[in-house]
Amino acid sequence: MEHAATNVTVGGWREKVRRLSVARARLSDNDLVERARSGDVRSYEELVKRYERLVGRVIYPYAGREVAVEDLSQETFLRAYDRLDTFNPEYRFKTWLLAIANNLGIDTLRRRRDVVEFNPEVHAPLTRGPESSAADSERARSVRDAVLTLPETYSVPLVLRYAEGLTYAEIAEILSISVPALKSRLFRARNMLAGKLEDEGPDGDLGRSGG
Repeated sequence: MEHAATNVTVGGWREKVRRLSVARARLSDNDLVERARSGDVRSYEELVKRYERLVGRVIYPYAGREVAVEDLSQETFLRAYDRLDTFNPEYRFKTWLLAIANNLGIDTLRRRRDVVEFNPEVHAPLTRGPESSAADSERARSVRDAVLTLPETYSVPLVLRYAEGLTYAEIAEILSISVPALKSRLFRARNMLAGKLEDEGPDGDLGRSGG
């Protein structure tokens, strides 16, 4: 009887943990931040799970051969965790976090003082190559490589706008610039990218036109 009671207790504990995990997944970012501030590490782990890929997207144009994207992403989340008390819930956690990632990338670039190179073994692709046809995959690879040859001032906004679909307001907040300045930067970035791709056929979604 005692052994059976123990099994029931363990089973109930596991069920409680499962429910807590599901509950965290359904919470808003701000609710998770509030819990993390109170010492609930699992809530912060949920935030990491939600945004680790996106943080990596922001970081990789700044990363070089000697600095791994994973290391910079981890540093971003550590910095954000240390600064949770400064987060203003009137704003979106996502943009606050990506601003930290972008600033870390800039700091890293300043320390390196060299040319950022694309490393296909480290950087995540901008598009889903395996699910595309061979021609589309090659085209996507050309666009991705061309984007990463641009200065970070232009490659990061392109990634955030066209690969991640963030709004102008979100990107401007992340980069600490005005929306008009961002649109001007994107316009120039698209033209620079189109110039690099002009020998490879018609322009794609990142062509000269559009907003």
